[in-house]
Amino acid sequence: MSDAKLSSQPPPQTRTQNDANAADAFAPTPAKQQKPKGLGKKRDAQQGPKKPRRVTRDYLMNYATWYLERFTASRARLEKLMRGKIRLSIAEYGTDPQEAEDWMKSVLNACEKAGFINDEAYALGRARSMMRKGKAIRVIGADLNARGISSQLVDDTIVSLRSEADDAARNDMRGTDPNRAAAAAYARRRRLGPFRRPDLRDEKRDKDLAALARQGFSYDIALRIIDADPDELEDLLQIIDGL
Repeated sequence: MSDAKLSSQPPPQTRTQNDANAADAFAPTPAKQQKPKGLGKKRDAQQGPKKPRRVTRDYLMNYATWYLERFTASRARLEKLMRGKIRLSIAEYGTDPQEAEDWMKSVLNACEKAGFINDEAYALGRARSMMRKGKAIRVIGADLNARGISSQLVDDTIVSLRSEADDAARNDMRGTDPNRAAAAAYARRRRLGPFRRPDLRDEKRDKDLAALARQGFSYDIALRIIDADPDELEDLLQIIDGL
């Protein structure tokens, strides 16, 4: 073999080089550097509060549509939310208050006309839901008032709720105070009184009576529910389940 051919071949690797290459092959991949937790939130806080949107009629309509697609609301509730947007726009951009008020009323009327807002349906639906959860009638009325439902509509809703409860009752239970049915539903939901383990009923009796009192039920109703046997409450619970 000529000297030229010998010189063209790479020199043989030494044992040390082979060991180094093998070590490199099994070396762990460097860990990915992670960002410190909370860095994004800290950056957002440094940038300050988000700038409010300029209110126009289109913006209010888009906002109302977006909100009502996700939540049920009374007219008063949606109006309250819109007024918050308008106040921010007035402060930031000098939006004309009267013009914004006209836009808001126009949007609310359009939503009402399209059926997106229906205070009667909203009030009755919420009242039913609250009674199923074991809320007293007076608590339901106060909740509807707080949500902007007129006093007259609240009264009409309670009358309708009582009528529905009566229709759901068996013949021998017609005329039963729906508060008793709601109290039984709350006891079942929170496992109070007859729904507790038998060995704990006496020990927890006063605590269970107090729990019903805090929900707005009278002492007489609380006593009748907490001291009842489970079988005695079946007819009352049927009223709730029938709503």
